[in-house]
Order: sequence, then C-alpha cells, then structure tokens
Amino acid sequence: MTPGARPGGAIVRVDVLYTGGTFGMADHGAGMSPRSGLGAEIAELVGEFVAETGITVDLRYDELDQVIDSADADAGTAARIAERVRSGRTAGRAHGVIIIHGTDTMAYVGARLAFELWDSAVPIVLTGAQIPLGQPGSDARANLHLALRSLAAQLDPSTSLAFGSGLHPAVRASKRAVDEYAGFMTVRAATPPAAPVTLPATAGGPGGPVGLLTVFPGLHADLLEAALRHYHGGLVLECYGSGTAPMSDPALLAAVRRASERGTPILVITQCDSGAVDLARYQPGRALLEAGAVSGGDMTREAALAKLSYLVERGYSGPQLRRQLTTNLLGELSDPLAAVPIPSAKADIPSRDRSSVV
Repeated sequence: MTPGARPGGAIVRVDVLYTGGTFGMADHGAGMSPRSGLGAEIAELVGEFVAETGITVDLRYDELDQVIDSADADAGTAARIAERVRSGRTAGRAHGVIIIHGTDTMAYVGARLAFELWDSAVPIVLTGAQIPLGQPGSDARANLHLALRSLAAQLDPSTSLAFGSGLHPAVRASKRAVDEYAGFMTVRAATPPAAPVTLPATAGGPGGPVGLLTVFPGLHADLLEAALRHYHGGLVLECYGSGTAPMSDPALLAAVRRASERGTPILVITQCDSGAVDLARYQPGRALLEAGAVSGGDMTREAALAKLSYLVERGYSGPQLRRQLTTNLLGELSDPLAAVPIPSAKADIPSRDRSSVV
C-alpha cells in the first residue's frame, strides 16, 4: 500500500510504546544497553515527520516500566506488551499503535502479538533499529517514519513489522541480517484466511511451557527427550526439507511417540525458506506422522512457536488443537495445496539426449 495522508488531511492519532532494544541504546563502557526516557526524542522525530509530510500526528507516548535488550525477552514478554497495549488504548482514540522493539526477537514477539491482538480494531506496527538513535548512520528515524507513514496509509487491522524500506506481516517475518538496514524479510507471502477468525481472548487451561528444537545430524535422543519433558506444553520441531528427521533411530522415534501419548503436541516445520512440510512424502516424515506429530505446513519458526504457545495457553488440546494448528488463522499458513510430484532426473532430459544416459 502506498503511504499517504488520510482523506481531507485528518489527524492521525498514534500510540507509541517503547519497550527497549537498539533503537534507544547507549554504550556506557560495558557494551550497548537500552536507556529509558525517550519520550522527548520520539516527539522530536514525530515532529520532523509532520514537517516533512504535512501529515498531522496526535502522539501519545508510553514505555515499559523496565525497558530491555530484546535478547532478554522471555515466554511472557509478548503477552505483557499486548496487555500494555490493551490497557493503554482508549477505545476509538488511536488509528494505530507503534511498538518500538529490539530486532533480535522482534519477529518472535511480533508473531505472538499478532495472535494476542488478533481482534484489535487498529493496526499494530513494530519497528526498531540496527544502529541506535543519535549515532552516525542510525536507521531509527527512518524506521519510525516508515511506521508512521504505514499508519497514515490506513492499514487494515493486523500486526506487521516496519523496517528498512518494507512492511512485513508479523506472522511471515524473520530477521535475516545484522549488518544491513533491511534486517527483516517476508519469508513467505501471507494468505488471508478463508473465513473470519474467532479465538479465545483469555487463558482457558493449564497449558505448559512451549519450545523450539532444530533437528541436526547427530541429534541425540536424550536431547529430544529432555526438550519434550521440559516443554511439556508443546514443541516445535524444525526438521529438514519436507519434514524429515533421523527417525531410523528407534530412541528418537520412541521419544516422539511417548510425548504424543502423554499429550505433548509436536508441531513439525521445515528449516527451508521455501516449500512446506509434507509428512507423508518420505518414510522418516511418515514415521513422525504415525507417532503423533502435526504438520506445520509452511509456517515460519517464529509463527509456529507463537501459534502453538498461544493456543496451548488458551486450553486447546488434542484434536481441537490439531485442527487449529493446521488451519490458516491469521495468514501464517498457506491453504493446503495439492502435492506437486518432483520430476525424475531422466524425465527432465530432452528425448534426443536420453540415449546417452547410463
């Protein structure tokens, strides 16, 4: 959507919540750390935006009681930010909310906020910086202005990341660079859900911790078993390709089966940036499927972790949880597509050359 002012030059009312991160960091001799009290500096940046664009902004600024380096984000950070957004927002006042956040976990927190604030009547935009405000080459000003232009363009209610020169759906975004202004990318296009979504807004069950584990050559069964026992609420298992893992190891397969039997959901996603999980394609994937694992389709790791933890904390379990995990709720998951067979190498060779194939 091309940024622009609201019709008739109307005022854009914006709530800004500062949570910490590189955007407002300073180095006092022990490495950079976030500083609080950025209200005046944010107001100055907004004033520059107004002067440059002619778009009038009614700003309301807030910040967390304890701003953090986003590397310190924990499992409850997104929920706390969401509660601050809800409690600080006057019904009908703001046209949008900007959350200034650190880049390291922005995609994780952004994806979870998309679920936490799924019923928001206004757009939520996260932004931050690779270089702190006030330092040479800082992108803090440009990113905040991008977020402001995005809200002035009257975005549909959703959660997104404004960074570099792009706007990324939070449920499809990942951090891909630490040394470039374009630090984030939209890994896969967001697919609008086929039907309106209704999700519970409050916790409805005991839940349990949810985690993420990446499969790698040499993965030991003890590590998987430990992860499944600690993250008994659920585990996102980031597998190879279309959803394979070394399931020829009976101990690994047994760990998955035992976890499934005791009610710990295992959501399988792919380590690849293109394509989706198809657990029926290869024998290792089929073994996971038969042991009780659930296909995560083409969800990013950030969205998969956010979706699984959000649903578990709201009491979903068993078939109901599986149904929600495999349903596109917010654009985080492509609609199921018919499997496209991979052509054989011989079929790819023009007929005139096939005689040379040994």
